Amino acid sequence: MIFALFFNILSLAVTRDQVYYYIEKYKNDALIEQRDHGVPASITLAQGLLESAAGTSKLAREGNNHFGVKCHRHRGDSIFLGRTCYRKYRTALDSYRDHSRFLIDNRRYAPLFQLSLSDYRGWAHGLKRCGYATDPRYAEKLIAMIETYGLDRFAGEKPVDLKKEPEPEPEIRKKRDHPIFRHPTKRRHGLNYIVVVMGDSYQDIADEYNMKLDKLLGYNDLDSTAAPPEPGDIIYVNKKHSESQGIHELYRVMDDGETLWLVSQLFGIKLHDLAKMNDLPPHVTLHKGQLIKLKKNVELPERDDD
Repeated sequence: MIFALFFNILSLAVTRDQVYYYIEKYKNDALIEQRDHGVPASITLAQGLLESAAGTSKLAREGNNHFGVKCHRHRGDSIFLGRTCYRKYRTALDSYRDHSRFLIDNRRYAPLFQLSLSDYRGWAHGLKRCGYATDPRYAEKLIAMIETYGLDRFAGEKPVDLKKEPEPEPEIRKKRDHPIFRHPTKRRHGLNYIVVVMGDSYQDIADEYNMKLDKLLGYNDLDSTAAPPEPGDIIYVNKKHSESQGIHELYRVMDDGETLWLVSQLFGIKLHDLAKMNDLPPHVTLHKGQLIKLKKNVELPERDDD
């Protein structure tokens, strides 16, 4: 994979205003690629937003590189981050075009081009399935971004002919003037939740659901010192359960570094109760393969150390 994801480092400082600015500024580039190469503008914009931190990354600002494309036999200009070489483009459109060509030139992505331009869900899951990103939540992040910011509206649009009608530089509008913004409320384990997108803050989410910030934080086992939410996080808008309400009784940790809080969010269980039933500190870091009880009356299997 030649695309590097930088948004995990930079997205925490991105505001909704910056997201809207990015969409307005680069939507025509995405529409050109949709028309010329058949990549949905919604997908391209969502990927560009995530991978360039809404255009605030160094690669995007200094190299017009919105998708983290490394040099790899590139004969043009380049830009370095540490010891890693990345392609430097003359314009953002060149970066968008190289992104389209990467998808077209790799056979593994060929099935995606059989999908309609409006099938952003199929594209998002297809990109993940074909190995575009290693992040297990990549498809969900793209879908959440598209649905929350209404990027699917671009499926039927055509690009502006810049030779005849140059687009003015977009203004950063005040949040109350943004015409499209609403998290799709999802349901899991009998609870209502939203998926965090770039530009979110806990206060914004609390305001959207007409609740006090303290209540939202409490529902999610957080306090006023919590770090800002990250794209892909699950945030509940009502109280979690004291144990799993589904068929799952045990959870096997997928990767080193997972936290008990992440498990509590995944299964809609209060962090205090989950910690107590597993005899663990609430803020413990877990290790790959570790088993976590999700129900109180479940016994962990004994380990065979032989």
